[in-house]
Amino acid sequence: MKLTSKELEIMSVLWNSKISLTASEIVEASVGRTWKEGSIYIFLGMLEKKGAIAPSVMRPSTTKSARTYKPTLTYEQYTVSYIRHTGITVDVHKLIEHLLESEAAPEKG
Repeated sequence: MKLTSKELEIMSVLWNSKISLTASEIVEASVGRTWKEGSIYIFLGMLEKKGAIAPSVMRPSTTKSARTYKPTLTYEQYTVSYIRHTGITVDVHKLIEHLLESEAAPEKG
């Protein structure tokens, strides 16, 4: 599965949330977003079609009930899916080695 940068912005909000979120909550939590607020339902529909999110519970809102959304896969699962989607052969052992090295290395800056 490959997600666009705008879809990844939305997924990042969902991955960082401990609960499922309404469209309005996703917009509110999307600080520095690169997409227009009115596009949220288009992106949610595309993410749902790709299987990245699923509708969750209905939650009471100010005027009516609002559908909430939750990710269907973790960030780590998405990363594996993305690597497989590219068709590039990856040495898993070297990938893990580099990940561990980057975790142990002090931050520069």
